[in-house]
Amino acid sequence: MKFIFFISALLIALSGCDQHPSQPPKTAVMQRLSRDAFTKFVMGKSNVPIEAKFGKPYLINDYAEQLGILWVYRNLTFDADTGRKDEFATIVFEHGVVTRVVFK
Repeated sequence: MKFIFFISALLIALSGCDQHPSQPPKTAVMQRLSRDAFTKFVMGKSNVPIEAKFGKPYLINDYAEQLGILWVYRNLTFDADTGRKDEFATIVFEHGVVTRVVFK
């Protein structure tokens, strides 16, 4: 739980420091995925298949060196248990592959 809080706080703090477009980049047209389906697709993959499927992320943060590179997608996932839409799905790349996913 502390890790999720730390990632969320880090994203908020650094959101203005990196590639944050004035308008979100166009992403592939698709319906929302459940958290589980999204996580299963991205885990262990490099950026190439993820960008091919979901398009460019809303935010890329490569200032979090000890955490790896963070990619943030907006409005792409939902919590299947509650039906609530996630505003952000954050992918953590370490050594070139996804090792964690955080939803908010």
